Amino acid sequence: RSMHNCGMTARLALGMACVLLAGGTSAVVLRTPGWVPGASASRRDASRGGVLVAAMRLASPMKLRGGGDAIDITGDGGVLKQVLLDGTGDEQPLKNDDVCVHYVGTLQSDGSKFDSSRDRSAPFTFKLGQGKVIKGWDEGVATMKRGEKAVFTVRSDYGYGVDGSGDKIPSNATLVFEIELLRWNEREVTTDGGVFLKPLDQKGTGWRHPDRNDEVMVKYEGRVNGAVFTSSTNNDFELVKLGTPTCPLPPGVERAICKEMKKGSNALITCKSEYAFGEMGLPGKVPSNATVEYEVTLADWNAVHDVAKDGGIIVKCLGQLDTYGPLCDDAAKVTLTVEGKVMPNGPVFLGPAEKSITVGDGEMPDGFERGLEKIKKGQHAIITCKPQYAYGEAGNAELGVPANADVQFVLTVTDVTPTYQLQLNDKLSAAERRKEQGNDMFKAAELERALAKYDKAFKLIQYEQGEGEEGDKVKDMKCTLHLNKAAICDKQGRLEDSIEQCTKALELRPHSVKALFRRGKAFSTMGKLDEALSDLKAAQNQEPGNASVKNQIAIVRQKQKKQDDKDKTVFGKMFAKPGSFTPKDEPKKEAPKEEAPKDEAEEEAHDDAEGTKADEDVVELDDNTKMS
Repeated sequence: RSMHNCGMTARLALGMACVLLAGGTSAVVLRTPGWVPGASASRRDASRGGVLVAAMRLASPMKLRGGGDAIDITGDGGVLKQVLLDGTGDEQPLKNDDVCVHYVGTLQSDGSKFDSSRDRSAPFTFKLGQGKVIKGWDEGVATMKRGEKAVFTVRSDYGYGVDGSGDKIPSNATLVFEIELLRWNEREVTTDGGVFLKPLDQKGTGWRHPDRNDEVMVKYEGRVNGAVFTSSTNNDFELVKLGTPTCPLPPGVERAICKEMKKGSNALITCKSEYAFGEMGLPGKVPSNATVEYEVTLADWNAVHDVAKDGGIIVKCLGQLDTYGPLCDDAAKVTLTVEGKVMPNGPVFLGPAEKSITVGDGEMPDGFERGLEKIKKGQHAIITCKPQYAYGEAGNAELGVPANADVQFVLTVTDVTPTYQLQLNDKLSAAERRKEQGNDMFKAAELERALAKYDKAFKLIQYEQGEGEEGDKVKDMKCTLHLNKAAICDKQGRLEDSIEQCTKALELRPHSVKALFRRGKAFSTMGKLDEALSDLKAAQNQEPGNASVKNQIAIVRQKQKKQDDKDKTVFGKMFAKPGSFTPKDEPKKEAPKEEAPKDEAEEEAHDDAEGTKADEDVVELDDNTKMS
């Protein structure tokens, strides 16, 4: 027999250890550096530190108790192996690999089961060759292929020896394990075991993974039962749009790419049928209910962002930068080159030109500035905007943009001064501009856009405190923004959110009449009359002559009286004595006439028209705004 291109005489002289005779079976055991049965030449020297025991059957195979062929994999009868189900491929796990198995352990003496991962429905994972398990397992699992199932008979010196283990494994016990090698060095992509990813030789760079809507540049090859059934165009890299009906990759492969792969990495992805082609299979290529493998290399990808969540602002960042470069966040100062054109094939109306702008100040269309916040320094990108986020129904005659036109901007960001590098005074100025933009939107009944502007203004100073006069400005701005957001919540009927915003304003300015009035009014609408009266009285203490506060107090008291009368009627009936009668009503004395309070609808209109006098530092808007 060939001794793998080594001289027979030298190998026999160096490696002959013993001849085993058992039931008519002979085995020659050779101890040679770096050879594993079934391992390719490139893997031999790497296995188990280069020390290897190989068994070669010279006659009839060894018979296990109960029948079946056995292989002595240790050469001294310490671990016997019987293959129940052949695995796939040629590779076997190596030392330091993370292997995942299912197993059932029994005693050879009486067949009693002492442990089982199958009973727990939880595979067992360990690092091979590190002594994390009994020696018989390290020896045995190293001989297996992916998907292989085998029975190992483990002598006590390869098991738990003279000490045994607990109450179930006695001293010097021979153990029998049925082991199935599920995988090694593979990451579970789905929690149900439907998709696994095994990294290959290219680890990739950076830390990001693609998202489900991105465009990925990939090279791939799909196999079923070892046979190739599909590959990328010309076996080269191909731009694939994930998450679309035309994507050539099955759902399991898409999931694995998005969850585990980095720029420049490659991997072997295994998908069960429910994450591949299911019961239908792929006619003429993939059988029904078949497990498939895809070898995938991810070169790069274009990150795609639907900024407005309605397809109106689409940002495509071209390629990934392996840096933490600053984003063009709101209020950042950005230098860029940009070219704008009318879609789909319309004229260029802007540039190419270099521009310096402050994001969110309104120099460029709303869609452009909102899209810019997804782009970082040094990145090339494309921003596509629907008319409502660009130049609208009117278009822009000066630029040559027609009415209701989709537009596209191609740009490169060359420099960014991010918000966190701005001075506090600059942040306050930017917050003031966004507050005014929000007020204009509120007047135009664009409540969601107004709320977004107030949120951005607040974010700029959220963690700022300041000192002296500057600190007062920060506190006033925060208070004003909370009250303006409360006004929007009122308009939208979100009373609890309005109360929350008013409470935050009162934490900053405890005597704010506007905050007390608005919160009291919200409590009244919700039927929390005691809380409402408490807030309104506190507001009245600050401004005794405020007509809106006075009228709202009258409304709350009227509600309380109605509730009291209702309660008296209910409890009077509950506790009335049997046979009691109601005496004749005596004529009531007329109470002095008072001006009836306005109802809530009238009060709302009254308040909108007059407004409530606010703290000195809060500017009231007139009309229907009640905004600061």
